[in-house]
Amino acid sequence: MSECPGRVLVTGAGGFIGGHVARRFAAAGWKVTGLVHRRQPKDPTPGAEYVTGDISDLGGLRRLVAALAPDVIVHAAALASDVGPDSLFRKLNYEPVVTLAPLAKRKFVFISTADVYGIRDFSGEDVSALRFDDNLRNPYPRYKIKAELWLKGNLPPERFACVRPAAVWGPGDETLERRVADFLRSSPFIVHFGKWRGRNRWPLADVRRVAEAAYLAATTSRWDGDGVTVIDSRRVTAEEFYRETAARLFPRRKFRTLCLPMWLGVCIGRLSSFIAAVLRLSHVPFDPSYYALKTVSSNLDFVDKSFLDDVPTCRTERTT
Repeated sequence: MSECPGRVLVTGAGGFIGGHVARRFAAAGWKVTGLVHRRQPKDPTPGAEYVTGDISDLGGLRRLVAALAPDVIVHAAALASDVGPDSLFRKLNYEPVVTLAPLAKRKFVFISTADVYGIRDFSGEDVSALRFDDNLRNPYPRYKIKAELWLKGNLPPERFACVRPAAVWGPGDETLERRVADFLRSSPFIVHFGKWRGRNRWPLADVRRVAEAAYLAATTSRWDGDGVTVIDSRRVTAEEFYRETAARLFPRRKFRTLCLPMWLGVCIGRLSSFIAAVLRLSHVPFDPSYYALKTVSSNLDFVDKSFLDDVPTCRTERTT
């Protein structure tokens, strides 16, 4: 019997990305401990142990790590939202990174986001030529950037790596797909705003590739001190994504495409985001939020060739 490679602590193991990361490490023979909050995993990883905790409880995190002494920490837990109080994003998306990162014996792997490059029109750039957009107003990517910069300023390069997924989809998706489904359930139209009219690239990232990137980031030196952007090689437009999702979830319904001016979308998005801000909500009352509008109406056509060139691409067909 081969020797166990080590112990990994996966935060957010009850979630979509964290659950797949836990399974990837378990498949390679690692001892896996998953930190979950309120939601226990629907499909727990065989052989993994799960502990309940709150990533905002920094003292609890330190005690957990002291008890486990993990070789690797993969930090997937975060508040993933378009809106919310700035203080809440700092509490959940920044302070736990500062606490956990120095405690991993071998390496800390941080699940960041491709949104760190900004939301605008791209034209096939390799991310090696891109810089972080430090003018972002949305607290989700802003605190991901702050966390990455803290890692670079406070840890040796060999002690950390970042994984920056685009829009994550795949088996068990209850976030991106659910949001699209909720909109289509009440609308006879697939709606696009702005000049692209749905022809802009929607940057998808298969969750299995995200998990593979996290595993490689932890077990190799290829992205030490920096990170990798995970985005599928298949170029899917916003229209194609909505059409494929609609065909799978609502096979008996026919949807027409409705293209509206950007100014109208901005009015809707700002109103939704304003209501969320006034009520201090961590979710929007209706879609699109202003940030989501920018995301689905921009041509986010960039790529990270360091991952695509030598890692097999997962199957592109969506699975239920």
